[in-house]
Amino acid sequence: MLTLKQLETFVQVVELGTFERASQRLNATQSTVSKRISELEQATGLRIFDRSRRNARLTEEGERLLELAYATLDGAKRILELNEQPERTLHRVRIGFTDLAALTWLPGFLRDYTTERPDIRLDITIDMSRTLYQQFQDGELDLVVIPQVPEAFAQPGVETRLLEEVEMAFMAREGLVDGPRPIPIGALERYTLISQGKRSGFAQDVNRWLSHQGMAAANLTADNLLALVGLVAAGRGISVLPRLCVQRFAREQGLEILETTPRLPTIGYYALYHGGVRIRLLEELAHRLGDAADFTRPFFLSEKRSARD
Repeated sequence: MLTLKQLETFVQVVELGTFERASQRLNATQSTVSKRISELEQATGLRIFDRSRRNARLTEEGERLLELAYATLDGAKRILELNEQPERTLHRVRIGFTDLAALTWLPGFLRDYTTERPDIRLDITIDMSRTLYQQFQDGELDLVVIPQVPEAFAQPGVETRLLEEVEMAFMAREGLVDGPRPIPIGALERYTLISQGKRSGFAQDVNRWLSHQGMAAANLTADNLLALVGLVAAGRGISVLPRLCVQRFAREQGLEILETTPRLPTIGYYALYHGGVRIRLLEELAHRLGDAADFTRPFFLSEKRSARD
């Protein structure tokens, strides 16, 4: 049977040049060193040393074995160091978010989590939810935080965790929409509806709901959430936006929340991740994301200023 002791003895003999010197380095008798080399030759079926020479000179087979012996001993050392020095292990997790998370709680989470867990490197992607989900399916991302994707819940090997329900509301520039409040949904048909495009999961959910209410899909799109707010503030139309997040700076932008009947449904944001050998790590990360998720507070507003709003 091949053992690490045999390989270690073999390397020492080669490096020191004689069995005698190797025995001194290993604190073993010379007969023990010779026995280990003989056992190594028997286990591998190779003739390692040219015994016609006075010094321990390798055969061609021995040269090839030496290279593998170094690699094997180095690998064994690294395995033993996993338990002795766990801080050296760096876990890389590829994770994707939509811009709503990036505009609210994500910066604070990254600041705190990377300080607490220096052993984990988060590679961050910010994109539209449908693009993120496709990258997740293709194995390019390990975890994504996106609005509910119905097909994901039926996909084997995919774990899901609800992070937060986000309240949505129609918004417009102040004075653009007249009439009594709350406004019947049908009364909004005469206004231009602005929405994120087809790659947005929450836009697709909103459009499906509006379709059930008899309203047409959006006829003006902007994939970036801040650009969407800008178009609404400019009076180009109305839009469905995250209610509590946008209302914190709505007054400064001259925006108005339009109360409607019926009210828009909430949209669930989920952490999706793959099961497998790293499921415990991803479960822990999803749990921390759930604790941090707060889609109501734009990160660029100070605590003092947000408290006044």
